[in-house]
Amino acid sequence: MTDMDILIVGAGVVGAGVVNHLVGSPSTPVSRLAVIDRNPDRAWHLAEKHGPPVTVGSLDDAADVVVLATASGTQARLARRLLNQGRVVLATSDSVSDVRRMLGMNGAVRQQGSLVVAGVGMAPGLSDVLAVRAAAELDRVTEVHVAKFGTGGPDCARQHHRALSSLALEWRGGWKQRPGGSGRELCWFPSPVDAADCYRAALPDPMLLVRKFSSADRITARMAATRRDRFSSWLPMLRPPHPEGKLGAVRVEVRGQKDGAWAGRILGASGAPGFVASSVVVSALELIGSGRVDGTGVVGLSEIVDAAEFLGVLEGQGVVCEEFAGA
Repeated sequence: MTDMDILIVGAGVVGAGVVNHLVGSPSTPVSRLAVIDRNPDRAWHLAEKHGPPVTVGSLDDAADVVVLATASGTQARLARRLLNQGRVVLATSDSVSDVRRMLGMNGAVRQQGSLVVAGVGMAPGLSDVLAVRAAAELDRVTEVHVAKFGTGGPDCARQHHRALSSLALEWRGGWKQRPGGSGRELCWFPSPVDAADCYRAALPDPMLLVRKFSSADRITARMAATRRDRFSSWLPMLRPPHPEGKLGAVRVEVRGQKDGAWAGRILGASGAPGFVASSVVVSALELIGSGRVDGTGVVGLSEIVDAAEFLGVLEGQGVVCEEFAGA
């Protein structure tokens, strides 16, 4: 393994979670772990709490890997600014605009010889890897459906609020737009979440999943919401979001054919969204540090990792994936 110089941009729930994981994880060798935040006090607090190798950095730091853990909607601009020869950028954003803009940067990123991984979080991120893992048991994939429950920190909650009132993207042999907050579906998640009503929303998962499942007939993504969430989604948030999401889950259903018969698999995982997202980032960093991730351009997480290997590393971080076997 090679010691990495890592820069974390954003010291909120996910950014601080990545720092906490890395400081307590000998499996991910770090020579320097620099943190920056729009609120300098948060970065200094993390540095003082942990001590070396954690330090306060700047956007000009010559890090090997950059983790973008800022608010969704800001990360495409940061990724473009941070492009550098041979650098790896892990972007945690679940914003459609961020992911679309990053995918549009593919030519420039390749020219720089850099790697930008879009959607390194619970969903997208873990959801993409679960879809690939589920699809491995099928001969042909016809449908992929993602659903997620819960939010991480305040920025994540605000993004989900916006997503519910925005147009949703679905793949149906071509791109279709559907109203956010429509298409109610009762989805079963791993315990303790269990059942929740989920709705269409502006989620970027289909944009990344179609790169792996371009021959699928349908690719959709939904998020859990209450009736109040739906009716208030067109308004400013009625109350301040909780500082950290306490309960979250992701579920992926893949349908297709196996040995000439129709079949399907449902995989999922549960945990505090901030914890799961930071665990996904740290698992990716561990594979990067061990030389098991290679490539240039803009990709989704499932395009550069072996699904089974990644889920094994993720389990070591405390996130256990489950399969719904039916009842």
